[in-house]
Amino acid sequence: MDIQQQAIGFLGGTFDPIHFGHLRPALEITEALSLQQLFIMPNHIAPHKSASHASARQRSEMVELAISHQARMTIDKRELKRHKPSYTIDTLKELKIEYPNTPICFIMGMDSLISFDKWFDWKSILSYCHLIISHRPGWQNKFNKQVGALVAKHQTTDKHDLHNIQFGKIYFQATSQLAISSTEIRTLLNQDISIDFLTPDSVINYIKEQHLYK
Repeated sequence: MDIQQQAIGFLGGTFDPIHFGHLRPALEITEALSLQQLFIMPNHIAPHKSASHASARQRSEMVELAISHQARMTIDKRELKRHKPSYTIDTLKELKIEYPNTPICFIMGMDSLISFDKWFDWKSILSYCHLIISHRPGWQNKFNKQVGALVAKHQTTDKHDLHNIQFGKIYFQATSQLAISSTEIRTLLNQDISIDFLTPDSVINYIKEQHLYK
């Protein structure tokens, strides 16, 4: 169905803290795929992660600081308001009600796609969105049988499909894969080692003001 709507993107994560390893690929995807808006969506309770080290409010405020100069990036706080595990399918159902005529692109890394068949209600996810897979250039297919079959059925190499079709496509986008992790940043801070050039200065200043990760 040709719906003549520019797609929007969603990138979920704990963001504890957010850093350039999140931000650079997000920007590249937004520009490469001509997304009208990219929503950064911090998780309140990630089902497969241990407790975070900053509060929901602090993680949210760090995201807002990090993207404050990006006109096409904004924060979506819906998962922070939940008091139960935030499964992707629940969020996508909400989003489809909110954006009934707009294609939704859910962004994930290759590691998430490889284990996609372990996600809650994973077979329903493509009924609500497209999947955008952020990967390093030159990646090699390492999918199991179920995920491989899903990719074979739904993959597109035409980015226009993401705007002209409501849902159901998988698109692979090569992005800069920066060797930065939130765990590394927390470890460095705990050891009083500088985290300059790993995350925006505004986030670094906030971490210092809030005495986080010590």
